[in-house]
Amino acid sequence: MRRVVIVAFPDVQSLDVAGPAEVFAAAGGYRVDVVAPTAGVVRASSGIALWADRALADVRGAIDTLVVAGGAGTREVMADDTFVSAIRRLSPKCRRVSSVCSGAFVLAAAGLLDGRRATTHWGWCDLLAESFPTVTVEPDRIFVRDGDVWTSAGVT
Repeated sequence: MRRVVIVAFPDVQSLDVAGPAEVFAAAGGYRVDVVAPTAGVVRASSGIALWADRALADVRGAIDTLVVAGGAGTREVMADDTFVSAIRRLSPKCRRVSSVCSGAFVLAAAGLLDGRRATTHWGWCDLLAESFPTVTVEPDRIFVRDGDVWTSAGVT
C-alpha cells in the first residue's frame, strides 16, 4: 500500500482534500491519511466538517505522496511557522510533494519551490511570483512537475 498524506487546515477548500482522496481511493493500492494542525474536525471554507486522522506534527515514517491542499485558510497557515516547519520536516521523507491550487503558497513558504517551476490557481499566479521571486511561476499551466515537486492550478 502506498501512503498518501493530504494536509488540510481551517478554511481549506473541501474539493482540494476530497478530490485527491477520491482519486487515490478509486485507483486502489493507496492508504490516504488526512492531517491538519490538530487531529479531529477541520472546518472547510464551505463550513463542511472534514476529519483529520492525526495532527500534522504527529506524522511519522515514509510518505509516497504529500498533498498540500489550498483554500481561503492558506494565508493564515503559510504565516504559521510551526505549520510551515512541519511541511519542511516531512518533505525529505516523501517520494513526491504536491500542492493543489493555493497550496503552492505553503510549499513556497517552506522553501520547497525555491529555484523550481510551479503553478497555482490562475488568479493567484501574479501574487505567488511577487511573493516568492525564486519560484518560476507558469500561469498558463494547470499542472507542473519539477523533479519530485508537483503543483496544480486547482480543482475549482
